[in-house]
This record gives sequence, C-alpha cells and structure tokens, in this order.
Amino acid sequence: MYRKKGFTLIELLIAVVIAAVLATVAIPSFISLTQRNTVTGTGHDLLGALMLARSQAAADEENTIFTPLANGWQVDNTVNLIPVNHLTHTVDNDNITIAGNAITYNSRGRAALPAGTSIDISYDGELQSRVCLSLTGRPFIKNVKDGACP
Repeated sequence: MYRKKGFTLIELLIAVVIAAVLATVAIPSFISLTQRNTVTGTGHDLLGALMLARSQAAADEENTIFTPLANGWQVDNTVNLIPVNHLTHTVDNDNITIAGNAITYNSRGRAALPAGTSIDISYDGELQSRVCLSLTGRPFIKNVKDGACP
C-alpha cells in the first residue's frame, strides 16, 4: 500500500491555534519585562552618575553639580576657574523621563539636602522608580512600590 506522509488540515489548524494562544500570553509579558529592564538600567546609570558627581567633587576639591534633564543628566564643575563637563548622558529610550532638582556636592563630596530628596524615573509618564538621596547626598535606588524616600 502507498501511504502519504504529512499533516492533515485539522492538525495544522490546531497547531496554529495553540501558537496564537501562546503568543497572546507571551507578548504582554515580554513587553512588561523590557519596560522593567529599561527602568532598572536607567536607575543604575543615574546612580552611577550621582556617585561620579560626588567623587569628582572630592577629587577636584570643587563644587560639582548634578543636573537632571528631561531626557538625561549632566555633571559639571569648575576647576581653576575653567568650566568642566564631566558627563552628559541622554537616555536612549523616548519613553523614559527624568525629574528632579539639581544637586550640588561640595568639595568634601557632601550635599546639604532636605529629607526625601529624590530623582524620579518615569516610563510613559507613570512613575516607576526613584533614586533617593540621603541628607548628606549618598544616592540609593528605591522602588516606587516601597513608598517615598526617607
């Protein structure tokens, strides 16, 4: 007897339906994962820039200013009356926005800040994460779900 190999139309349709169901479950999870990773990466970059500003102030023995911008941040100071830009960073993702006030670190690497000072990171206008600053200017990351900065 001659026997043909292959799939029937019903088997093929069942496979397509299963693939469609799996895709509708997986795609939103993947989008959420990429959003969380983008916010986390931006938070760590921001933390590193604040630590750079703090250490640069102590190294140069000059006031160093960290300035958050809507789409990034910059770190500047003046050495021997010459303005120096240590870092200008632009966030690669258009959905991320940064909000906060400029922070000035003195020559000892300290900043006199009020309690609860933070730089906020939003994704599509929704606050997702923040970098909190202690009263002396030490930065640390805090998830929005954990409440306001101390």
